[in-house]
Amino acid sequence: MDKFIRVILFTIALGMYFLFILKSDNIVIAVTKIMIVALLLLGMEAIRRDREKVFLIHSDITRLKNMKNSEFMEYVAQLYKKLGYYIDPIKKDKDLGCDLIVRKNRDVICIKCISEEAEVNLEPLQAAYGSKNLYRANKSLVITPNGYTDKAKQFARANHMILVDQMELIKLITKAIGNKDSEMSAPNTQEA
Repeated sequence: MDKFIRVILFTIALGMYFLFILKSDNIVIAVTKIMIVALLLLGMEAIRRDREKVFLIHSDITRLKNMKNSEFMEYVAQLYKKLGYYIDPIKKDKDLGCDLIVRKNRDVICIKCISEEAEVNLEPLQAAYGSKNLYRANKSLVITPNGYTDKAKQFARANHMILVDQMELIKLITKAIGNKDSEMSAPNTQEA
C-alpha cells in the first residue's frame, strides 16, 4: 500500500511538472512551481518517516514495559553503547545498588534499571544513590519505561539524581535511532 501511494504521488508530481512546463510561457515561473511541488513531496515524505519513527518508539516502550529487569538492563546497556558510552557491566553477585556503569569523557554514571514496577518507589533510588561513591561515579541515574512515585521524585531532587521516565527514555531511543552510525552524546536528561 505504501509503495502504491508513493507511485501515485510521483505520477501526480510528474504530471504537474509537465503541466507547469507546457502551460507556462515564463520558464522562471514554471521552475518555481516545480520547486514548490518538490518541496511539498519532500515534506510529506519527512512527515511519514517521523510518524513511522514515533510508532516504532511507542511499540518499543510497550515491549520494554513487559521485559524482566535483566532484559531491560541489557537493553539499556545497548542503548547507551549506541549513544557512544563505554559500558562497565556489574556482575549480579557484585550488585550493590547499581546495574551499569557507563563512561564517556569525564562522565561516569551509575545506572539502576527498573522495568517491572508500575511506578518506581524510593528503595531503588536509595540503592543507586548509595552506590554512586562506591563505583566512583559523578552521576546517579535511575531509568524506567514507567514513572516514579512522588516520594521518589522528591528524593531524587534532594540528592541531584537523574530520573529517566518513559518520555526521557523515548528521547534517548530517538537519539540512538537517529544517529546509528555516528558517535552521539547523551540527551540532556533532566534532574528530578
